[in-house]
Amino acid sequence: MKKGELVALLEAVTVEELKNAIPVKEKIERLEKRRKSLEKELASVVKQIESLGMPKAVTSPGRPKKKGVRKARRKRIAQPSLSSLIVEILKEKKRQLKINDICDALLNEKNYQTRTKDFKAQVRVMMYRNDKGLFSRPKPGLFKLAADAQPKKKTKKKARKKVTKKATKKVTKKTKKRATKKAKK
Repeated sequence: MKKGELVALLEAVTVEELKNAIPVKEKIERLEKRRKSLEKELASVVKQIESLGMPKAVTSPGRPKKKGVRKARRKRIAQPSLSSLIVEILKEKKRQLKINDICDALLNEKNYQTRTKDFKAQVRVMMYRNDKGLFSRPKPGLFKLAADAQPKKKTKKKARKKVTKKATKKVTKKTKKRATKKAKK
């Protein structure tokens, strides 16, 4: 503080205010001493915990925890997408697979790393949703690549349609004959 500022401050403050400020200042000094001794005690407790094999405390002593600060997000594991790995597995195996077989192959053969608690549920949801249309379900619970799925033969459908049309024509002719016979009687 400069001399002029100090003089102005002393002129603004009364003697009574100065007398009241002395005990407040003494109390602040006592609390500061207590804070320092508590920090030393806390540091020794942290050292004892570390010597027992526990990790260091999250916040350092003497620093209050900041509010509103988010935890840093975990970095994503660099690896191919889950769907591309499943396609590779289905190509390699060349047969229909269950969800459990696919998950085992992902974790053991492809060394897929995941942090999810229920990996099989994640794979199951992806396979049944089939957003990209990569997989088909030939039987319940079995999956194969959609490219391997054989298209249904249209000739059988056409043949069925022809048979049903002929059958309906015969039925209508029979019914017409019956109707004419009844009308004659």
